[in-house]
Amino acid sequence: MRLSDYFNEVVAENASLATSFPGNLRLAINAIMTLDGFFGSLHAELLQTGKITDLPERDDDWKEIVAQQDNMYRVLRDTAYGLKHGNLTGKKPRLVRRSDHASHADVVLINASDTDYQAVEVINAVALIARKMLENLPR
Repeated sequence: MRLSDYFNEVVAENASLATSFPGNLRLAINAIMTLDGFFGSLHAELLQTGKITDLPERDDDWKEIVAQQDNMYRVLRDTAYGLKHGNLTGKKPRLVRRSDHASHADVVLINASDTDYQAVEVINAVALIARKMLENLPR
């Protein structure tokens, strides 16, 4: 599957569904996890092409660079890590450290150390970043 197909058929669709049902925790988690996975796949694509010379070899290191540049991505990445690992105890500063730091009612909220974020706002912002990065891939 091409990276653009993965983005359009999986990532963008999950983001759209989460946006359509902002109180649905399952849809929010699906969108968060597929967006995080997309950034791992994007890193692999960038690494494989070799057209970006200063790209870190580890996707975690690259994701940290992206997180330092964009707070919404940082929230999404930290939420995905929290969901995958349950409780983040490492030395890296994280906005979201545990997988139970999400709540829902009419809208799914991500409880972070600095403020609460609406999951759909984070998902939409990061999906836009992902789309722009995909469109600007070196050819």
